[in-house]
Amino acid sequence: MALLSEKRATRNFSPAEIWRLFLPQSITWLRLVVGNWLFVASSDNHTSKISCWDMSLVFQGYTEPIAEAYLPGQVKTGELEIQNSGIVLALGLGPGSLAVHIITLSQRAGVHVFSELYRAEGSSHVLLLSGHLVGCAQRHGAIIPHLINWRDRRIHNIPPPPGGLDVPGRRSVPHLMVVWSGILVIIRSTSFEFYNLFTPAGDAIAFAKLIAISSIWEAVICDLHAMDAVTVRPLRLIVLSPRGVEMFVIDPDVLAPLDEERTCVRVCIAKPSPFYDRWKAPWYHLCVSQSGRRILWLSVASNIDEGSDGPQLLSMAVPFSMPVPLLPTGPESLCIWSKIPGDSPQPALWALPALDFDDALGLTVVGNCFGELAIYDQYGRNPELCGALGADFTAFGSRTQPLLPTKPVLLGLDMPPCSPIDPPGFDLSLFTRWSQDDIVLGEPWRTDWVTELSAEHQYCQYSEWHMWTGAPSDFAWQVEHAYGFPGPVVPQAYAYSDRAHQYLLLRAGDQYLAWIPGYAVETELRSWPNSTLPQYFTISHSQPEFYVRQTALMEGAMYTSFRRTEEERGRNRWAEQMERGGGLHRSFVGVA
Repeated sequence: MALLSEKRATRNFSPAEIWRLFLPQSITWLRLVVGNWLFVASSDNHTSKISCWDMSLVFQGYTEPIAEAYLPGQVKTGELEIQNSGIVLALGLGPGSLAVHIITLSQRAGVHVFSELYRAEGSSHVLLLSGHLVGCAQRHGAIIPHLINWRDRRIHNIPPPPGGLDVPGRRSVPHLMVVWSGILVIIRSTSFEFYNLFTPAGDAIAFAKLIAISSIWEAVICDLHAMDAVTVRPLRLIVLSPRGVEMFVIDPDVLAPLDEERTCVRVCIAKPSPFYDRWKAPWYHLCVSQSGRRILWLSVASNIDEGSDGPQLLSMAVPFSMPVPLLPTGPESLCIWSKIPGDSPQPALWALPALDFDDALGLTVVGNCFGELAIYDQYGRNPELCGALGADFTAFGSRTQPLLPTKPVLLGLDMPPCSPIDPPGFDLSLFTRWSQDDIVLGEPWRTDWVTELSAEHQYCQYSEWHMWTGAPSDFAWQVEHAYGFPGPVVPQAYAYSDRAHQYLLLRAGDQYLAWIPGYAVETELRSWPNSTLPQYFTISHSQPEFYVRQTALMEGAMYTSFRRTEEERGRNRWAEQMERGGGLHRSFVGVA
C-alpha cells in the first residue's frame, strides 16, 4: 500500500502487469471481491452464465474459473455484498426472463458452486443490495421502485413522493438506491428522495423528504461499508454532472427541519479542461473502489480526432476533509493510465466496458461486450507469493440451497436484425416485431411500415427505421441508457408532422413514448400518463422527458466510432469473439 501511494503521488496510474482472458460471450457485469474472487456475468443470444475466478490462481497462470453456472436470462444489472452468510449476489435478468436472482458462492465437498437463495419473478433492474433488502426499479415491466426482502420472501412497496411517480422525471428509473442510518435514499437525476424504513410500529416504508437538485448524470456511494447502526456518518455521494465531478455530503440530520444548504452540501472536486467544452459529457462511466475512498472514470482523450486508441482511465482520491478544495482544471491534475504493458491486443475501453477496482491492492478489472477481460496490477506483485487474503467467505454458505444448473439453459432469444453498420438494405424481420401491441390508434398514426415496389424491392415508409435496431448509440439504445426507460424498445406506429418530420410512437417496457426528431436538444422524447388511452396518444398531450444519463451518449458514440474505424482497418472484434465460440448479444446489437 505504501508503494502504491508513492506511485499515485507521481500521478502515474499505469499498471505494471496485466493478465488477459478472452471469453466467447459478451461481458455485461463484473465485481472484484477483496482481491480473492472475480465474478463475471457474460451472455449472448443463446445462453447466459455467471463465472468466478480465484485471483491467486489467475496470477499463477490458471485461467479456468473455479465455478460456473447458467441463468435463464441475460444479466442487465447487479449488486454484490459480503454478508454473514457469505458472498451474496443480486442479479437482475432480462429480456425474456424478468426476474431478480439472489445467489451465493459456497463450497460443497471441496468444490465451489453457485446456489440460489431466492428468486423474485417479475422484478428487475437492481439498484441496491443491503443485507436482506434488494432495491429494484421495475416490476412486471412498469417502472415502480420497490424493495425485496429475500430472507422473508416479501415485496415492500415504496410510497411515491408528493406528485406521484406518473410525472416526467419519475417515469424513468433512478440512478441509485441506498440504505443509510435507517433511511432509504433514492437518487434521481434531479432529486433525492428520503424514506423512513420499517418503523417499530410496523413494516411500512414512509416518505420523509425530497430535495430538488440540478441535473446529475451518474452517481456512486463512497465509504458506505464503514457505516453501522452505532456510528452515524455523513453520506458521501460522488456524481458526474455538467460541471464535472462533484461530491454531495448529506448530514445525518437531513430529515430535521433545517436549511437544506446545511444538511446537503454540494461541491465540485474536478473539472474538465476548456478543451472539452465542445463535448457535452467528456467524462463518463464513474466507478468507486472497494474501499469507497477512490474513484475511477473514462475520459475522452484530447487527441480523439487524431486517431487515438480510445478513452483514457482517470482516477482520484475521494476528499474527506471539509471544506473540499477544487482540483486544478484539467486531467493533468489526475492520475492517468499513461502506458499499458505488453504488445498483445488490449481490451477495448470504448466497447461498453464493465469496470471494478481495488485501490488498496492495486487491482483494476475491465471487461467489455466483445468478451475481452483484463486484470491490471498497478503494483507488480510476485505471482508465486499471491495467496488468498483474509477469510474464505465461500466457506460460510448454506449447504441446503438448490444449485444453479451447470449445463447450458437455452434462452430462445431471436437473432437481432441488421444494424446500421451492416451493408445497406433492411431486414423485413425487423418490422414483424413492430406494431404488435393490441391497441387501436387513431389519426395521425400509421403502421404501414413497408411498401412493396416489386418482388425484389421494398420501400420503407419510416425513414429512420435503421436507428431502432438497438445497436449502441442508436435511438432505441438512447431511450434505455440515456433517458432511463429499460427495454425492450418496440416501435408501434409513425406519423408525419406539419414540418414534414416523422414522429414515432414506441413502447419501452410498460411505458408508451413518442420520439420527436428535429426539435431542441433534450426534447426528442416525450411521454404520456399511464392512464392515457391509446386513441388519445396525441403529441399535444405528451410531456417532454430529459436525459437522466447524458454520459450514455458519449459511451455509445465511442463504441460506434471506434468499431467503424477498426472495421475500416480490417479488424472485426465480433468475428473474433464468435471464433471463440460465442454469438451476438441482443442487448448490444438488437432489440425485441
